[in-house]
Amino acid sequence: MRIAPRRHGKQAKALAQGNQDEARQAVLTIRVDFGECGNLGPGKVTLMELISKHGSISAAGKEMGMSYRRAWLLVDEINQIFRKPLVEKQMGGSGGGGARLTEFGRDVVSRYRSIEVAAATATAADIKALKSSLPRQRHAQSGAA
Repeated sequence: MRIAPRRHGKQAKALAQGNQDEARQAVLTIRVDFGECGNLGPGKVTLMELISKHGSISAAGKEMGMSYRRAWLLVDEINQIFRKPLVEKQMGGSGGGGARLTEFGRDVVSRYRSIEVAAATATAADIKALKSSLPRQRHAQSGAA
Protein backbone atom coordinates (compact mmCIF):
# COMPACT_ATOMS: atom_id res chain seq x y z
CA MET A 1 0.00 0.00 0.00
CA ARG A 2 1.38 3.40 -0.99
CA ILE A 3 0.85 6.35 1.33
CA ALA A 4 1.50 9.75 -0.16
CA PRO A 5 2.21 12.72 2.09
CA ARG A 6 -0.58 15.25 2.51
CA ARG A 7 -0.26 18.55 0.71
CA HIS A 8 0.30 21.39 3.16
CA GLY A 9 2.22 23.82 1.01
CA LYS A 10 2.18 27.58 0.64
CA GLN A 11 -0.04 27.29 -2.43
CA ALA A 12 -2.74 25.34 -0.59
CA LYS A 13 -2.73 27.91 2.24
CA ALA A 14 -2.77 30.80 -0.21
CA LEU A 15 -5.74 29.36 -2.07
CA ALA A 16 -7.62 28.77 1.17
CA GLN A 17 -6.95 32.35 2.28
CA GLY A 18 -7.76 33.84 -1.11
CA ASN A 19 -4.24 35.25 -1.64
CA GLN A 20 -4.10 35.25 -5.44
CA ASP A 21 -0.47 36.41 -5.76
CA GLU A 22 0.75 33.47 -3.67
CA ALA A 23 -1.65 31.09 -5.39
CA ARG A 24 -0.22 32.05 -8.79
CA GLN A 25 3.26 30.82 -7.90
CA ALA A 26 4.54 28.17 -10.24
CA VAL A 27 6.41 25.43 -8.41
CA LEU A 28 8.32 22.57 -9.98
CA THR A 29 7.86 19.40 -7.94
CA ILE A 30 10.22 16.47 -8.42
CA ARG A 31 9.32 12.86 -7.70
CA VAL A 32 11.75 10.10 -8.59
CA ASP A 33 9.94 6.85 -9.44
CA PHE A 34 11.86 3.63 -8.95
CA GLY A 35 9.22 1.33 -10.43
CA GLU A 36 8.24 -1.51 -8.12
CA CYS A 37 10.71 -0.27 -5.49
CA GLY A 38 8.67 2.87 -4.82
CA ASN A 39 9.26 6.58 -5.20
CA LEU A 40 10.99 9.47 -3.52
CA GLY A 41 9.43 12.90 -3.53
CA PRO A 42 9.22 16.14 -1.58
CA GLY A 43 7.07 14.75 1.24
CA LYS A 44 9.35 11.86 2.10
CA VAL A 45 12.46 14.02 1.82
CA THR A 46 10.95 16.70 4.05
CA LEU A 47 9.99 14.02 6.57
CA MET A 48 13.60 12.78 6.59
CA GLU A 49 14.93 16.32 7.05
CA LEU A 50 12.58 16.89 9.98
CA ILE A 51 13.57 13.56 11.55
CA SER A 52 17.17 14.74 11.33
CA LYS A 53 16.20 18.08 12.89
CA HIS A 54 14.06 16.69 15.74
CA GLY A 55 15.56 13.24 16.30
CA SER A 56 12.00 11.94 16.36
CA ILE A 57 9.62 10.44 13.82
CA SER A 58 6.65 11.59 15.89
CA ALA A 59 7.84 15.22 16.09
CA ALA A 60 8.68 15.27 12.38
CA GLY A 61 5.26 13.92 11.47
CA LYS A 62 3.56 16.38 13.79
CA GLU A 63 5.33 19.31 12.15
CA MET A 64 4.08 18.05 8.79
CA GLY A 65 0.52 17.69 10.08
CA MET A 66 0.41 13.90 9.95
CA SER A 67 -0.35 11.29 12.56
CA TYR A 68 2.32 9.31 14.36
CA ARG A 69 1.16 6.14 12.57
CA ARG A 70 1.31 7.78 9.14
CA ALA A 71 4.83 9.06 9.79
CA TRP A 72 5.96 5.58 10.91
CA LEU A 73 4.44 3.97 7.81
CA LEU A 74 6.23 6.45 5.57
CA VAL A 75 9.55 5.79 7.33
CA ASP A 76 9.06 2.06 6.80
CA GLU A 77 8.31 2.73 3.13
CA ILE A 78 11.38 4.96 2.81
CA ASN A 79 13.57 2.27 4.34
CA GLN A 80 12.23 -0.37 1.94
CA ILE A 81 12.97 1.62 -1.22
CA PHE A 82 16.75 1.22 -1.02
CA ARG A 83 19.08 -1.67 -0.12
CA LYS A 84 20.23 0.12 3.03
CA PRO A 85 18.03 1.96 5.57
CA LEU A 86 17.82 5.73 5.42
CA VAL A 87 16.29 6.17 8.87
CA GLU A 88 17.40 4.35 12.03
CA LYS A 89 14.71 3.94 14.68
CA GLN A 90 15.28 3.46 18.38
CA MET A 91 12.49 2.01 20.48
CA GLY A 92 11.27 3.88 23.55
CA GLY A 93 12.55 3.24 27.01
CA SER A 94 13.38 5.25 30.11
CA GLY A 95 15.00 7.92 27.92
CA GLY A 96 12.37 7.62 25.21
CA GLY A 97 12.81 6.51 21.63
CA GLY A 98 14.23 8.41 18.77
CA ALA A 99 15.29 8.30 15.17
CA ARG A 100 18.06 9.63 13.00
CA LEU A 101 19.14 9.59 9.40
CA THR A 102 21.88 7.19 8.49
CA GLU A 103 24.88 8.46 6.54
CA PHE A 104 23.26 6.92 3.46
CA GLY A 105 19.99 8.71 4.32
CA ARG A 106 21.78 12.06 4.48
CA ASP A 107 23.39 11.30 1.11
CA VAL A 108 20.01 10.46 -0.48
CA VAL A 109 18.46 13.70 0.86
CA SER A 110 21.44 15.70 -0.44
CA ARG A 111 21.23 14.11 -3.89
CA TYR A 112 17.46 14.68 -4.08
CA ARG A 113 17.91 18.37 -3.19
CA SER A 114 20.67 18.63 -5.83
CA ILE A 115 18.28 17.21 -8.42
CA GLU A 116 15.68 19.82 -7.40
CA VAL A 117 18.15 22.69 -7.79
CA ALA A 118 19.39 21.43 -11.17
CA ALA A 119 15.84 20.96 -12.45
CA ALA A 120 14.72 24.38 -11.21
CA THR A 121 17.71 26.04 -12.85
CA ALA A 122 17.19 24.20 -16.14
CA THR A 123 13.46 25.00 -16.30
CA ALA A 124 13.37 28.54 -14.87
CA ALA A 125 12.72 30.33 -18.17
CA ASP A 126 10.00 27.90 -19.22
CA ILE A 127 8.30 28.04 -15.81
CA LYS A 128 8.38 31.85 -15.95
CA ALA A 129 6.78 31.79 -19.42
CA LEU A 130 4.07 29.40 -18.28
CA LYS A 131 3.38 31.48 -15.18
CA SER A 132 3.03 34.65 -17.25
CA SER A 133 0.30 32.88 -19.22
CA LEU A 134 -1.88 32.41 -16.15
CA PRO A 135 -4.88 34.69 -15.63
CA ARG A 136 -4.34 37.64 -13.29
CA GLN A 137 -7.28 36.56 -11.13
CA ARG A 138 -9.29 33.41 -10.87
CA HIS A 139 -12.94 34.29 -11.03
CA ALA A 140 -15.39 32.37 -8.92
CA GLN A 141 -17.90 30.69 -11.16
CA SER A 142 -21.46 31.58 -10.38
CA GLY A 143 -24.48 29.40 -10.90
CA ALA A 144 -26.04 32.04 -13.18
CA ALA A 145 -26.11 31.24 -16.88
